[in-house]
Amino acid sequence: MSRPMLLVFLLLIFIITSQFEWRQQLVNDIDPTPGITSRQQQLSKREEAVKEKVGR
Repeated sequence: MSRPMLLVFLLLIFIITSQFEWRQQLVNDIDPTPGITSRQQQLSKREEAVKEKVGR
């Protein structure tokens, strides 16, 4: 493989891997806790409703 072809190949590998890492960082930057807390709030509301019905 000639030197310019090798450099182009390495550059392409670098670009592809950096894009993959960038997407991983974006996924990690999105905080999953608001979704979890809203689910927990919904579950706790349901539990309270069931407790009220059972208590009647």
